[in-house]
Amino acid sequence: MIFESEYHISIPSVDLLTFLFSRTPFKDDDPVWINPASPNSNHVTLARARDLTHRIGQGYRDLGIRSDRDIILSYLENQVMVAPNNLGVLCAGGVHATCSVTATAFELARQIRLSSPRIVICSPQTRQAAEEAIAESGVDGVRLVIMMSDKLDIVDVNGRSIISDRKLQWQKVTDPAVLEKTTACLVYSSGTTGDPKGVVITHANIVANLCQMAFHFDHFARKAMAEGVYLRMPGVMQNAVAVGIFVQNMMSLQCGMQVYMFPKYDFATLMASIKKFQLSACFIVPAIWNRVVQECTRDDLASIRFAMSGASPLPLPLQLKVHEMLPDGVVLRVNWGMTETVTAASQPNVTEVDREGSSGRLLPNIQAVIISPEGKKLGYDEPGELCVKGPNIIKEYFNNPEATRAAYTSDGWFRTGDIAYFNRAGKVFIVGRSKELLKYKSFQVSPTEVESILGQLPGIADVGVIGVPDGQGNDLPRAYVVRSEQGKASGLPTEKDIHDFLNPRVSNYKRLRGGVRFVDEIPRNLNQKIMRNVLKEWVEKEVGERSNFRARL
Repeated sequence: MIFESEYHISIPSVDLLTFLFSRTPFKDDDPVWINPASPNSNHVTLARARDLTHRIGQGYRDLGIRSDRDIILSYLENQVMVAPNNLGVLCAGGVHATCSVTATAFELARQIRLSSPRIVICSPQTRQAAEEAIAESGVDGVRLVIMMSDKLDIVDVNGRSIISDRKLQWQKVTDPAVLEKTTACLVYSSGTTGDPKGVVITHANIVANLCQMAFHFDHFARKAMAEGVYLRMPGVMQNAVAVGIFVQNMMSLQCGMQVYMFPKYDFATLMASIKKFQLSACFIVPAIWNRVVQECTRDDLASIRFAMSGASPLPLPLQLKVHEMLPDGVVLRVNWGMTETVTAASQPNVTEVDREGSSGRLLPNIQAVIISPEGKKLGYDEPGELCVKGPNIIKEYFNNPEATRAAYTSDGWFRTGDIAYFNRAGKVFIVGRSKELLKYKSFQVSPTEVESILGQLPGIADVGVIGVPDGQGNDLPRAYVVRSEQGKASGLPTEKDIHDFLNPRVSNYKRLRGGVRFVDEIPRNLNQKIMRNVLKEWVEKEVGERSNFRARL
């Protein structure tokens, strides 16, 4: 059967810049993006954002950016000029591409080879690595420019501003066919099980998803404005991931949400800033919510009016604990989405309090099917691969026709790779990833399910589960565990404690036959998803070392 959103909205056929600047509720003098280190002197108002968009656009046009085949790759920490720069790229007609600021010069060079940008934009802090990467990439003609947010400027390698005195008017487009084909952003997907893929996101995709997200979020933003304030968001997600690009830099402008841009995530700084600046809208990941529950009090969250969790599964017990810590009337909203859906594709209704562990309901104009391994479309309460259609769903991967073909069913549904089911109330429940399922004898084990249960054990700060091959075709579940600070001090839980906690709660085949390993950190990508390819490397290294030891004996 086909599952459909209970809502349908009208989505305008218009280019992204026209959409954003015509919809924003900000007044010209209102700060939109703010440096928390110097909020009064280093911020970008709506009027300055509009002016910079035109003048940065002309500056990039002067450097040869002409069409959506011309790519500008950003290699930047969060700062107040990130959004105006991205909007300026679109004004010039170019494509904004991303690379994590944590990437090494080697990794950035690979990204340059993958995307062949005309320009790389860095900061003074990332300049050396950017120069090394450009030289190492072997790609000819790549120009380097440097963002100087303290001066609201972008300069070339000689220190000359590339921001023009002239204003370029962006091309206003209303033809749906053109909007669906015109690339705005090139974002690299998570790459949790292999190399990341370049996700081609068009103007039409982004406008559609911003409308879908605003369908619920506008309620909270307007409620704050009716009380004489804007929602204030801590910008802690890197600008190389979807939430960083589209929520911090675009939905903020569209809906009226001020963003305090943190160059680097630090939990103590985040919590202190929530109090200091009365930050009220939190879009953060489960790992951070877990620390909130373990280390904070209800008073620390007194200013919160809107709370959302996404990017990776959130265990229901953790969700319920966060509910208890939030102010009266505020609940933690869990959504589901991926880079290929731009941001979210499901979330709870405005007044809904979820206590079942769902990821809400399909956002407007989205359809879904659940498909069995044999290709059969399933019904209610039947887990299978979640496949979706909608105006926000991407059409292709960059220069990767093989990956594009593999991403769609024969009848055009996008294969998310997530195992999920819908209940009869229309809520979607994410069970795990199809590529991550472990096989033990004739059974399948979801690492996500085991992680969710272990995350309830006091003393565990983070956990990742992977399969250890037994040489007979089985994956023996193993847990890599990070103890909390209290757990490290006490040495608890022990491996025995973990087995004793898990075994009564799961079927026999889901037990940790691969053992438990205590580590300092679980490897996670920018979206905070567990990098299971790294866990797999840990297993392979341990197995290899054991084999070498036996060979020496």
